[in-house]
Amino acid sequence: MLFISAMAAQSKDPHDKKKSKAPSKNIVLQQRAPVQQLVFTGPCVISTFLLVGLILLIIGSIALSQRSHIKSFPSNGSPLVYFDLDKCIQNPSSACRCAPTERSVCGNQVTQSNPPISFTLQEDLPGPVYFYYTLTKFFQNHRRYVASQDPVQYRDKWTVDAAGVPSTGSFSGCWPLESYTESIAGKEEKIYYYPCGLGALSFFNDTFLLQDSNSNVVPWTKEGISSRAGLKGRYASQSEAWLKQNCYSLGGYDFSLSGFSETLRGTANPAGRYNCWHNVSDEDFMVWMRPAASPDFWKLHRIIPNGLKAGTYRLSINVNFPVASFRGTKGFVLTNANTFGTDRTFVGAMTLAVGCITLVCCAGLLVLFIMFPGAIQKPEVKYSEVVINHNQAVKRTVFEKAAGTMKSNFSLPSFTGKDYPATADDSEANDRREVECPPDPHKHFESNYVKTNKYTIVTFLPLNLFLQFHRLANCYFLVIAILASTPLSPVTGTTYWFPLISVLAISAIKDASEDYRRYKSDIEENSRVTEVFNWDRGDFEQVPWKQVAVGSIVRVKTGDDDCPPMVPADLSLLCTSSVDGTCFLETANLDGETNLKIREAPEALHKHLVGEPHQVDGHSVDCNLAKLKTLKVKVNCHIPDALLYDFNARIEWEGQDIPLTGGASGGQFMQRSTKLKNTKWCIGLAVYTGKETKIQMNMTDPPNKVSNIERKLNVYIIGILAILGILCLVGAIGAGTMNNSSELKGAWYLSPQNTSISFNVQKPGTTGFLSFFSFLILLSLLVPISLYVSVEMVKLVISILISSDREMYAEEDDIPSKARSLGLCEELGQINYIFSDKTGTLTQNLMEFKKCSIAGVEYGQGYCEVERAIARRQGRDLPDDPLPPPGADPGFKFVDDRLMGGKWRESQDRKIIEDFLFNMAVNHNAQVEYNEGSDIPAYQAESPDEGAFVQAARNLGVFFCRRNMKDIHIKTSDGPVGQGVEKKWTVLNFNAFDNNRKRTSVVISDETKSNILLLIKGADTSVMPFIDVNACPYYKSTQQQVDKFGEQGLRTLVFAGRVLEPEYYSAWNDRFKKASLLSDGREKALRQLACELEEHHTADGCESVLFDSSTPHERSLTLHGVTALEDKLQENVGECISQLAKAMIKIWVLTGDKLETAINIGFATALLTQEMEPLNRISQDDMLSDDPGWSKDASQHEQNLTRCLDASHHRNAPLVQEICKSGKQNSSGAEVFSKVEEIASRIKQGNDAQSYAEFLSIESKLKDALLKERVKRKIIELSKLTQTPKPGGWALVIDGTCLRAAATPELKILFLEASVRCKAVVCCRVTPSQKAQMTLLVKDNIPGQITLAIGDGANDVSMIQAAHIGIGIRGKEGQQAVLASDYALPRFAYLERLLLIHGRWSYNRIGTMVCYFFYKNISYAFTLFWFSLNNAFSAQPLYDDGYQALYNLVFTSLPVMFFAVLDRDLHPSVVRAHPELYSAGHFNVRFSLARFSMFIVGAIVHATVLYFVTLEMLDLNTYGSSGRNQDLWGAGTTVLTNVIWTVTIVMGLHTRSWTWMHWFVYVGSILVWYLFLVSYNGFPPESLGSWDTQDNVYDVIYELGKGFLFWLSSIVTVSMCTLPILFYKYCKEQYFPNIDDYYRRVVKNPSLYPAEHLPSTSNLDIKICQPHERNFGSREYSPEAAREATRVEEVEDEPAGVQMEARRGPPQTPSGGGRPNKIKKDSQGILEVQSSSP
Repeated sequence: MLFISAMAAQSKDPHDKKKSKAPSKNIVLQQRAPVQQLVFTGPCVISTFLLVGLILLIIGSIALSQRSHIKSFPSNGSPLVYFDLDKCIQNPSSACRCAPTERSVCGNQVTQSNPPISFTLQEDLPGPVYFYYTLTKFFQNHRRYVASQDPVQYRDKWTVDAAGVPSTGSFSGCWPLESYTESIAGKEEKIYYYPCGLGALSFFNDTFLLQDSNSNVVPWTKEGISSRAGLKGRYASQSEAWLKQNCYSLGGYDFSLSGFSETLRGTANPAGRYNCWHNVSDEDFMVWMRPAASPDFWKLHRIIPNGLKAGTYRLSINVNFPVASFRGTKGFVLTNANTFGTDRTFVGAMTLAVGCITLVCCAGLLVLFIMFPGAIQKPEVKYSEVVINHNQAVKRTVFEKAAGTMKSNFSLPSFTGKDYPATADDSEANDRREVECPPDPHKHFESNYVKTNKYTIVTFLPLNLFLQFHRLANCYFLVIAILASTPLSPVTGTTYWFPLISVLAISAIKDASEDYRRYKSDIEENSRVTEVFNWDRGDFEQVPWKQVAVGSIVRVKTGDDDCPPMVPADLSLLCTSSVDGTCFLETANLDGETNLKIREAPEALHKHLVGEPHQVDGHSVDCNLAKLKTLKVKVNCHIPDALLYDFNARIEWEGQDIPLTGGASGGQFMQRSTKLKNTKWCIGLAVYTGKETKIQMNMTDPPNKVSNIERKLNVYIIGILAILGILCLVGAIGAGTMNNSSELKGAWYLSPQNTSISFNVQKPGTTGFLSFFSFLILLSLLVPISLYVSVEMVKLVISILISSDREMYAEEDDIPSKARSLGLCEELGQINYIFSDKTGTLTQNLMEFKKCSIAGVEYGQGYCEVERAIARRQGRDLPDDPLPPPGADPGFKFVDDRLMGGKWRESQDRKIIEDFLFNMAVNHNAQVEYNEGSDIPAYQAESPDEGAFVQAARNLGVFFCRRNMKDIHIKTSDGPVGQGVEKKWTVLNFNAFDNNRKRTSVVISDETKSNILLLIKGADTSVMPFIDVNACPYYKSTQQQVDKFGEQGLRTLVFAGRVLEPEYYSAWNDRFKKASLLSDGREKALRQLACELEEHHTADGCESVLFDSSTPHERSLTLHGVTALEDKLQENVGECISQLAKAMIKIWVLTGDKLETAINIGFATALLTQEMEPLNRISQDDMLSDDPGWSKDASQHEQNLTRCLDASHHRNAPLVQEICKSGKQNSSGAEVFSKVEEIASRIKQGNDAQSYAEFLSIESKLKDALLKERVKRKIIELSKLTQTPKPGGWALVIDGTCLRAAATPELKILFLEASVRCKAVVCCRVTPSQKAQMTLLVKDNIPGQITLAIGDGANDVSMIQAAHIGIGIRGKEGQQAVLASDYALPRFAYLERLLLIHGRWSYNRIGTMVCYFFYKNISYAFTLFWFSLNNAFSAQPLYDDGYQALYNLVFTSLPVMFFAVLDRDLHPSVVRAHPELYSAGHFNVRFSLARFSMFIVGAIVHATVLYFVTLEMLDLNTYGSSGRNQDLWGAGTTVLTNVIWTVTIVMGLHTRSWTWMHWFVYVGSILVWYLFLVSYNGFPPESLGSWDTQDNVYDVIYELGKGFLFWLSSIVTVSMCTLPILFYKYCKEQYFPNIDDYYRRVVKNPSLYPAEHLPSTSNLDIKICQPHERNFGSREYSPEAAREATRVEEVEDEPAGVQMEARRGPPQTPSGGGRPNKIKKDSQGILEVQSSSP
């Protein structure tokens, strides 16, 4: 039911967009089920031991007392009568006559001179009394014997020649052993003795005579010796006719002396041959043919029903069948039997001993419980030990390891600061393609047919099998199954083919269902309809998407239902229905962003193809089809790649080269699956189709990551295979030794002279070698075949449950969490390090215009979250923010009377303020939308920052009202918002933001074209260095305000600009246009030109000043102002980080913010605490400061660098050269001083520009070297400092520049040693590549530490893919982070539940599940190995093939799978109240080598007990009071029954939470075993088909169930195996607990732990609430508040039907503040939550 529900949940239509994405309520685990927590308390464990001990003590005492019923047994308990045939052979004259044959065999009759054996009974021996054969070293359990005892095989395969002699080639393994010439009826004939089957039966056809003292024959009978009385008519073989033909006996002897009835005598057939078929009926035949489990056994021959009176008796024995000598003995015994069998001594003693030991343990537990009755001590929780691998050599680059095969637009790593996007233009091989219109019929491109499914009906089976056999385990079991089909195999091939095929079939069905869903999606995708231009008709026609070809002209048109149509292929826009040639796209299907993106048709083409504007609206146009028919264009573009927005191309039309660009917004590129919005139609040229489109090339699976448990499992399996090899080697050596021994060479019943592939006493070495493979087949289940498919199914269900968790569902955004990777759920429970982005991850990425600085004056009232967090930390309360004035746009919360309502026009800084507002209103590429009936615009911006700027400018008096192609319309007013005089500005150039420049710029001109302005906005480090300080008296005050804003946690951007001279701009623009037409290197050329314009380079072709300070430039920008935006923290981020820190998880925040901003955000999110102060800071400013403290203990190299840098500041080139000469003497400074000396030697005296640039270059190199030296010094100090623990933990803050120095090969290990000792690390001003670098630094150099990276944007992709687990936030930065992640969350706060609840549960479950899988399989396999010690290492199985085939798949699979899905050792509220419970995963306690080894050793010990004790208790192969024989298959059934009981109970002892489903599955698994036995043992041979010819287990359970020993052996052996585990778990949890054990006991008995206020959930019914039923807001996870952390209902029925409920979580409190809530119960038993917050 569980897995069916999971598969149903998975199979929901992914394309159904109309329904809410809220998780379903129908998931099985969300159903209401009473949960009982299993805690091993003293009274419970003591009672269990007492009860079991008393039961066993009573049974053992009764068993021992039964011995008195054998009145005449000698006191030593030896058998009553024993006749040793082996002695007869050794000394034939003393007991019998030996026939003169070539092989000395015992004579065929007892001589007259041989006196009968006499014995005396002192007391009456009540009946029934049983007469047994007793044999030792008679290997009936040998594989050769067992394989030949099938009567149906004889009937079908034995043939008789004309003389009645069996053919010698009839049946392998049953050749005639010996021919013996005897005179029968006056005729010499050869008599054949057969090594198995009926021939071996003749070995027991002796005659006996038992007489009392008066020579009266004692009556005995054969009735009852068979367990199949009354079944003769049902037995399928009905072999009577065959017996007449093929059963041979010596015949001719006087049977009247035997005491048998006359019908037992042989009668003559027409050929004169005496037949023995009357001697054995079908039923007796089957009993006799059943082999014994041990080579030392009793075989029931006759029964004396009335018993024996006291007196003297005489037993005469006539050995009627001559046999060859063998190493064992053949004798006879008279005894009686009862419920406990014949050997009551061992059964009673064993049972009594186990009972006594159990009671002793009970007494010991009772003493411990009395002496230590109180609470246990809470164990200390520490961070896991970190061992850094100093010799780790990272061979792959950061990009190779982090990116893998994922093609995303993130930066290549560089330690020089020059990180350029990985675009096709920057590659070494830049292939291009030309797309012609009309299309060239001779050119062939990819069709637009999309195929995402892997298989077809024809290819599914071979391809799926091919892929499945890529898994080594499947190959291993395939080899085993093939070997099992050979003569070497001790079992039938079905035993292994059936589970292998089942495993492959389950995986194939799962793959087929997934592929079928993809197939249906492909059909839907390819069948969508679009319009393609028909050149013959001169008009558009509707065609399915799959018929769109490269070069086709496609019209995307909005239908009558206004449903937005999708773009069918990657198009280059030609024209649109808008007058200005623009259209709008929604790219949600592409990158998850719902804001509209603008596309602009090439102006010349658009004007050529469209007609005049419509008279009605004046804003729309129609396409001129005649001109379209004659259109001839050629697009030159790069080959397809996966970069979503990269499109560097040009279009050739009528001799013009028109550049075409891509980009997230703007450009002419329209990607497939984007939707056309707010536009009637657009026409484009198809350039990429089908698999070559951007969206298809980005449809890659997440990187294949392997969990820590799976990695360890691969190592452990090697150890298991080594054990398997050792066992097979022991078996092979044993087989070779036994085949070379006299035991088997003299075993006439095995026909040693007739060899086979698996039995050859003449070549024992060959037999031993081949036996290795037989044992490999037999013991192959040491590696469980169903483990992998079981783990996959469990992980699938867990992943679905994670995705269905309503507590990780964002209701307001309708975004659920999603598990994108099925193989890492257990890894979530072992996270040691979290690497987190800030913007959009910790924050909401919703920017609020909070403050600004203009002309050195700070504007804006109110407080941000960081300020309030700092105030709370200082114990201060801050007032609420003032309300915005009336008339402001909704959501605009900026308040300052000096700017609002046009008041800024009265300021003396009016001109500067207006420039600032104008810059905000113009410098962007946002679009405007007006909702119907509203005059308030909705801005569609690429980033939240731009939307906030445009909205702020509008509310402060400069209104961006619309955009027409290159024209921007602005209104400036001092009246109401949105009013004013409109003015048009033309955008001449736009330089988009990139991670290198960290700024954007726009060149605009007014309508006169005479006023050309450059407007810039960007990070302060990218803009402030280029401000003209001389013309900006408020430069320093502005810089101070920038720092202040950063300290308040606000995001700052600097706005600046300058006026461009027309001539200067014209020259620059000419080069810009040429660069736009470049086929190769366009991006780099445009980036360089943007830097030249923004930084005002005085020389062409130079690199950015940010990367090369020697670039000549002028500081000519005018500072307009600084904005300060607040990106509010997400809900519960502080609580989440606090919880994760308490869970012993170390968190590193990697952000691009300023250092002060990052620190304050750290305090606001509880990442940094007061106890961590003073913080360890490593920043560029600190490292390069002139602090005198640096001179103390400075190295000679550092002193040289400082002196040389000072000389460079003073422009003293000779002194620089002098210092360089001495500095080169030091090996560490040789390289840098050599370069500096070379530059200094070129400097001429004077202050010319060239000298100035050279000195700047020298300073740059010296600063880099000095920075690296001081960073090294600081890191060494920090490494020593952090070795001493600090109460609040250490914290490190480092900026990106210092981080580059710290990450160099010679420093990275020192840096890592210091960092890992810190509780929190904040890295600020870092690039995307540095994020991945830090993640890999920890991942690659600290073995066993699990890393998690979480981010929301494309710049986080490399970090996400580098970590062990990557999590993407489904936020406002698109889907690239989600597409690259393993798990997707709507909120950062949900990370707490994902790790602490789902991760912890998954790790505990799967770790135990894997260990248990090996435990149960090794318990099973080792019983087979121990059995080989008894069967002469013949590799004979102990169990029937049907048992082996279903052991893993049916009898023991469901309990462990339900455990792995349902088990919850602690309630979520307890874990949330005490996050330190998560630390178990850090120490790998559930899957450590010690625990895995403990399971393996336990399995071996249990297998030893289960095999040897069970066989000994089966009393010499006899059942209970019936006295009948216990055979091999009965013994195997009994042993396997005990194995199944044991492994199921062991699973129960590891299960912590019990529901009715657990009881149903665990108890049901055992019942299924018994039901299987009843049905399977009830089928006679051949009733299931010709393949079922064996008579192994037919009717076995019906006989076993009647005997008490079968049930007693289960009680004794299962108690011996499971009670020590119970004893160990109780003592360990009570007296040596870990943190999990401690809190389980707290929950179970809270009265003993008054300091721990936790809810007792052992009797509570868990209910998953709907989102609207609970509060998703802030929650306090204090012990007091944990009691109501989950809505609960009382299980027990109240008399009045009163239910007890607790609301989900306390009322809302401010993030990071407030006091915990109090709980009380009212008079009616209703729990109430009372807030203590003000």
